Amino acid sequence: MEKLDLESKWHNLTLFENKRGYKALRISSNCLPDLFLACDLEGYRCLLLYLPKNESFKLNESDKNKLVLSYLPSKSIVLIKLKDFDFIDLFNELIISIYTKIKSIPKSEDASKEFIKTFYKWSAFFENTCISKLSEAEIQGLFGELFILNRYLEDSNPQVINDLLSSWKGLYDTANDFEFDSKNVEVKTRNESRSFVKISSEFQLENEYNRGLELIVVTIKLDLINGKSIYDLLLLIVAQIRRNFGDLSILYHAFNQKQLSIESLKEYNNHRFFVQKTELFDATKEGFPKLCRSNINDEIFDLRYNLRITKLAPFLIEEIKY
Repeated sequence: MEKLDLESKWHNLTLFENKRGYKALRISSNCLPDLFLACDLEGYRCLLLYLPKNESFKLNESDKNKLVLSYLPSKSIVLIKLKDFDFIDLFNELIISIYTKIKSIPKSEDASKEFIKTFYKWSAFFENTCISKLSEAEIQGLFGELFILNRYLEDSNPQVINDLLSSWKGLYDTANDFEFDSKNVEVKTRNESRSFVKISSEFQLENEYNRGLELIVVTIKLDLINGKSIYDLLLLIVAQIRRNFGDLSILYHAFNQKQLSIESLKEYNNHRFFVQKTELFDATKEGFPKLCRSNINDEIFDLRYNLRITKLAPFLIEEIKY
């Protein structure tokens, strides 16, 4: 199910008369559990899961600023209600996630458990956060990381999609932007006019646990007409996650580390870039120029320096031009 399909159903729901109670519409005939979209008398959007009348059910209800989880015993309904219209897009994502997880579950008990589990996994994303403005350098850095994440996901499949998503650590304040079993990857984004990238600590190019370290340099240029924004890249990533039946909450959780929401990223749509090329370097090869924790004195710390990319040809593994 896509968001456009869901919005079409919401539109159809508004055409119903609402004399009392809820206006409700079954989400899909292909969904085994009785899952319905609904609007209450105040116009708030809801998701309803109908349970068998004779089935006993207990629920610790949750009533937060944006989202409510409750149980209506007289109708045997588990209900999620959105109380803030500014979060409609995110609520649609939550609904798609729940639908994807429970649509093929035949037993109502198992479906209700997954319904509630998914609610709590997503509820934190509906909290009020004090969103800070991203600087130009942070926008470009995030753009480069999302570009590489999207490239990794292009070769993914349902078996590895969640592992690939979890490998992205760029918003978690770890040493490197990606952490795999066999290697770490540091991503640096530079404007076409610059010949260097900034290394922000003595740990960024450290070969952790001797498992390999690669440096990817993404070279971009400003292009307000044909370029992509970080929000555009995010939409591509979300599409790939859905196509491979991945867990979208992994991505949302990463953005939540920096108090960023998917909606807040639209604010940066006027920052658009075209990727000219990516260069992949082996940062563990002997002679690679770097200052890191293992090759400087203990008295030196909080290190920051510039690394000239034009001098790294001997360590180049791959160059891709776009």
